[in-house]
Amino acid sequence: MVTVRSSHQVQMIKFLILIFFSLSASAENHNLEKILTKLNSFNADFVQTVKDSTNQLIDESVGKVLFQKPNFFRWEYKAPSENEIISDGEFLYLYDPDLKQVIVNKLDKQISMSPAMLLVSDNVHEFFNTKLISNSEDTLRYEAKPKNLENAFFKQVIFNFKYNQLKEMRVIDNFDNKTTIQFFKISQNQDINEGKFLFNYPDDIDIINN
Repeated sequence: MVTVRSSHQVQMIKFLILIFFSLSASAENHNLEKILTKLNSFNADFVQTVKDSTNQLIDESVGKVLFQKPNFFRWEYKAPSENEIISDGEFLYLYDPDLKQVIVNKLDKQISMSPAMLLVSDNVHEFFNTKLISNSEDTLRYEAKPKNLENAFFKQVIFNFKYNQLKEMRVIDNFDNKTTIQFFKISQNQDINEGKFLFNYPDDIDIINN
């Protein structure tokens, strides 16, 4: 039987893969559409919290994220439980060490399933209403709302940039849950060994191909 420890984590990862594949290293032009272009690479630690509509904490986790264009991605949850989401450019691997299970999907299939694919469009305004909502000397804050809410699992995304680095993301989903991801120890546009994006199959693991 296919089991996923946290469907919310998996859903968020499908969203975040495309977010990271479309972010730029510079926010100096104060235009979100120009920010949503590709970085060469991104490497950071993160803290992720999820709160419900009453602002009660329902999940908190920490980990590390790596990505490198065109389609390499590694998202590791370290605590309170270990999970790995890895893209080697062709396949997406959802690995749960405790369950000794990996779910393997074609990456293009995951992209087509996710409303986040809209963020890599050449015409973001066709799908999103976007605006700069805060602008200080060193910090920019943007809001993006999908125009067609029926085709998106989220209502709103907030991007916080400081000194031209992505420092925080907040996503409000259709149940008014708020996911906040804060990034630390950030490195942008530094080469990452592509071997870090390979999934090495452990012994005695269940493999589910979707």
